[in-house]
Amino acid sequence: MMKRNKKILFEELTFADIFEAFDDETLTSIAYNNPEQLKRMCLFLSLDDQMRKEELERMPKNQMN
Repeated sequence: MMKRNKKILFEELTFADIFEAFDDETLTSIAYNNPEQLKRMCLFLSLDDQMRKEELERMPKNQMN
């Protein structure tokens, strides 16, 4: 039972959730010191958003909130 709850929590966590946890100072530091890493992070944000949109498109209307 506990294993199932962990899986559900993990599935609900998105890259956008992780990205939003960074403070402005950290993001500024990444942009200044490693701009390629920031570009990859932005790519992950875009992919994460696209995956969520596609998931909603496949979801039956009666399961949407």
